[in-house]
Amino acid sequence: MPHRSHRSLPSRDTIAATLRAAGCVFAEDEADMILAAADSDPAAVDGMVARRAAGLPLELVVGWAEFGGLRILVEPGVFVPRRRTEFLVEQALALAPDASVVVDLCCGSGAVGAALTAAL
Repeated sequence: MPHRSHRSLPSRDTIAATLRAAGCVFAEDEADMILAAADSDPAAVDGMVARRAAGLPLELVVGWAEFGGLRILVEPGVFVPRRRTEFLVEQALALAPDASVVVDLCCGSGAVGAALTAAL
């Protein structure tokens, strides 16, 4: 069981202010995501805020990215799926007959294949 600090969590506003000072445009939304991902662990919140403020993509900080309505797990060394890539999924769906076979090889997190599979 992870060791939990007895100190309280930083407030959403405190986290958002730190993120905004670091240049995060959607600081309040990011603060909410960090608080949810940290699972009430103040030390985890501190670490996540520090990594995000240092410029690590939010998706790598929280460990997942939203793509095509799915939550895709990501970790360092894996390309973070981008919303603009959802256009590729839309185009493939428009061209794919029902129950198509989808192969997603060596494309990072597998987000494109997962989104296609979920939609077919």
